[in-house]
Amino acid sequence: MIEHLPTDMGRQDLAALAWFLAAWLGYGQAIHAMPWPGSITARMGQVRRAWMATMLGRDNRITDALLIGHTVHSATFFASTTMVAMAALLGLLGGFDRTYATVQELAFTAKTGRVFMEGKLVLLLLLVFAHIFLKLSWALRQLNYTLAMIGAAPTKPRVAQRDRIARELGTLLSLAVRSFNAGIRGYYFALAALTWLVGPEAFMAATCGIVTMLAWRQFASGTAEAIRRSHVAVLGEEEGGVAGAVQLR
Repeated sequence: MIEHLPTDMGRQDLAALAWFLAAWLGYGQAIHAMPWPGSITARMGQVRRAWMATMLGRDNRITDALLIGHTVHSATFFASTTMVAMAALLGLLGGFDRTYATVQELAFTAKTGRVFMEGKLVLLLLLVFAHIFLKLSWALRQLNYTLAMIGAAPTKPRVAQRDRIARELGTLLSLAVRSFNAGIRGYYFALAALTWLVGPEAFMAATCGIVTMLAWRQFASGTAEAIRRSHVAVLGEEEGGVAGAVQLR
């Protein structure tokens, strides 16, 4: 397989690409597979389950449907935007001679052959945006399933039935949000992919920067701290209570 790679693609490029793929595809898996009780993801899993339990006690569920509908609109917007971006990249291939000459003339870009440039500038970004679209479209399907389940849920069920329904509805909603987040996260990594034009060192550094930013937001940002305080206030649980959060596998 190595012999089919562009001749000007060196070991640093391969290492940078491998690190990018591992970070892009592995970050979300690591957040959900490992026990991170202090993460936003773990806390929000419990919050959604509590939301669904509260919803089951209401006769009027219009507000709940509207809140989920807002996420549906957001996912629809980003999915449409992703299709536009993919169409633009495909169109770029039609006049790539001019694009290649322009990029090669830039002082800060690495000088490579045309085939390698097509892979860096178009094919990798197409792969990222295709993955984004699939994640966002799947999020839309899951959100629609959640709305159907909310509509079918009984009003003010018994405690045992309420807890079981709330757990499953909360899990379904969290899975939908997980797919939506993966799609949005793909846009961040698409920005990192653009830096490959500068060189493999910049590509690796940008990927590290994106991972660091995402981890900071997840664990140490002001939003994470506000959610921690709200989690205790809303659910009435101390720090250790988060360990029981819904874990999405």
